[in-house]
Amino acid sequence: MKTYSYRFLLSAFAVSGLLLSGNITSLSPFYAPAALAQSSYNDGQLRQWLQNTGNRMVSIVNSNLSKKEQKAKFLTILNNDVDVDTIAKFCLGRFWRVATPEQQKQYVQLFHQVLINSITSRLGEYKGVSFEIGKISTIENGRKSIETILHRPKQPDISIQWILSTESGSPKVVDIIGENASLSVTQRGDYTSFIARHGNSVDALITALKKQIANHS
Repeated sequence: MKTYSYRFLLSAFAVSGLLLSGNITSLSPFYAPAALAQSSYNDGQLRQWLQNTGNRMVSIVNSNLSKKEQKAKFLTILNNDVDVDTIAKFCLGRFWRVATPEQQKQYVQLFHQVLINSITSRLGEYKGVSFEIGKISTIENGRKSIETILHRPKQPDISIQWILSTESGSPKVVDIIGENASLSVTQRGDYTSFIARHGNSVDALITALKKQIANHS
């Protein structure tokens, strides 16, 4: 299976801006129709939500916790602040519609595991990170884009935009934009290309995810 390079995963969920290299899994938004209304969170509340969430992530990155403890804490954040099931569905693209219910269930479960493994695999290497929040703006479907500047020890600062949705009733991160590129769109292309190269087989992706998990140290 091809290994893809992605530069946003830890930036998004650890607020560290660190460059990680992983396999085929990353984050993607599942854009709801414009008719779905966003909940009534004002800009100040969303900024505070991101500040609090970011502080929790940074505290994990900068802690002396074991990998197991860090993984457990990140899993809580992931489950609370990211709609991973919807993300997984979007990542499968057109192949979600042809997957059987059992394939869908198995794929989503594997997606959760690969995602948390990828986030926590190298956290211990990157202590000393910090961040600051910049401007907030409204984008399509009433979603919000919040800029952050990520400070990394002995490395240049980088700018990351967090795309937030409140369609579920509470804020959720649904996309990350770095270097003027939506990383979600790129990842969806990676998934669908992988499946297409393997005879349009969703099982091929499931097998690859299982192998990735088995190889995770």
